[in-house]
Amino acid sequence: MVDLVTAGVGLGVLEVAVVRADRLGRAVDEWCRPVGEDFASLAGQLVALLRGRTVVAHNLAARGLALAAEFERLGVTAPLDGLCTMQLARYFLPAAGRSLDACRIAAGLSPHRVTGALPDARAATDLLAVYLRTTGTPPPWLPLIDDAARAQWPALAPGASEMSIRCTVTEQARTLRTRLIERLPRAPEPSADAYLELLDRSLLDRRTHLDHGELRALARRLGVPDIEVLHRRYLTDLAAIGRDLDPDTAARPDLTEIADLLALPGESLETAMSQASADRSDNWRLQAGDTVVFAGTLTPSRDRWLSEARDAGLVVGNAVTRRTRLLVTADPQARTGNAEKARRYQVPIVHPAAYREILRRAGPRNSRF
Repeated sequence: MVDLVTAGVGLGVLEVAVVRADRLGRAVDEWCRPVGEDFASLAGQLVALLRGRTVVAHNLAARGLALAAEFERLGVTAPLDGLCTMQLARYFLPAAGRSLDACRIAAGLSPHRVTGALPDARAATDLLAVYLRTTGTPPPWLPLIDDAARAQWPALAPGASEMSIRCTVTEQARTLRTRLIERLPRAPEPSADAYLELLDRSLLDRRTHLDHGELRALARRLGVPDIEVLHRRYLTDLAAIGRDLDPDTAARPDLTEIADLLALPGESLETAMSQASADRSDNWRLQAGDTVVFAGTLTPSRDRWLSEARDAGLVVGNAVTRRTRLLVTADPQARTGNAEKARRYQVPIVHPAAYREILRRAGPRNSRF
């Protein structure tokens, strides 16, 4: 498990932490170091810690970009492909938001109220362990683990051998802005979530200045096509949450400041507040008559799953189409035709245990689940 503290969105790494875990997600050892002025002084030890292991992080796309940039400055390439606990939450915890705290709470873990590279890495390790318990042994991403064991890491001097821990821990203030941002829904696109998770963190750190050139560069590298549209949607979601938290609009000062930080036009907040009553996307939710597709090997028998779905008022499809509301499969990284279509059509893919939890919480046959 890897986590970083960075100097704002798209800027340099300030601190790196690693929690090494076994195949059941149990922490084995941990390491944390400030980067300071010289990443080279710790790069060798970091490589020694990660070599032969699967890299895991909450928002791996963004953390990987930041860490890869540090290695590139040394003239080397690091194999940072791996597992993302934020993106796996779409599969195991479909109702959760994108933040580490939201995912932990949805997984039945204690809230995560401190920040810092090492506390975040520890918190994400706990989340990974929940996923591993849910999916069973061997996990469906076993090929990725095998690839990581064979990955070629750069040859760097390992440096000091001791497991050095020198990290910062900050208690997160429970402000109104915190309450707004932690309730944000996930974006439909994983690339948008990768960008917005960093934006969430930066907006919670009031000392961070948002450099819009850096934002656009980061968005391009993460595959986000239009951050202006994304920022408007972000502000509308915040306005809707603000209305729910405090109908007397006590959230307006925070919303106004966030709109300014995002460089949105002056009328954007009023537009967002007027649109806040619109139905926000909750793609994981189901209602009677929705079509669900089951794929891959299922336990218990496939007939049992189909029967339960029909009893709940759902339609069982044979293949994913644009009208499908949910794909249930035991392998989140499957490259089957149904899984590829689901990704293309932005159909949520969930683990059977997550689907079963949705049904467990279901109301009467024709109600919203």
